[in-house]
Amino acid sequence: MIAHLQRVAPQEGCGLIAFAAGRPGRAVQLFEGTNTERSTTRYNMDPGEVLAALNEMERRGWELGAIYHSHPRSAAEPSETDLAYFYYPDALMVIVSLAGPSPELRAYRVGFEGASVQPVPVRVIE
Repeated sequence: MIAHLQRVAPQEGCGLIAFAAGRPGRAVQLFEGTNTERSTTRYNMDPGEVLAALNEMERRGWELGAIYHSHPRSAAEPSETDLAYFYYPDALMVIVSLAGPSPELRAYRVGFEGASVQPVPVRVIE
């Protein structure tokens, strides 16, 4: 995930993470996305890629566990835009900041349209 986001910088990168069904928090597959906004401050994953990823998750019995994106020049904290356009409250929001000397990853449980934001601990496995 971090390599993907570094590769597309300085644009924001994005993608989806599938979790094993019945095992909350256990990532099993990463689906890299294309940011159709081509922006350093906004992202929108290509709808065809989203549909293909969700179909693959359903076929394999996985679930959408997280939506990830990067902040190339700011902290790994949800922006107002991130919160306003987050429509999947069952999935985590994962943000990777590329602003510092090394990437910083944080995850959040976000209520519909940012009604609530709770940090979630993350353990990255190489």
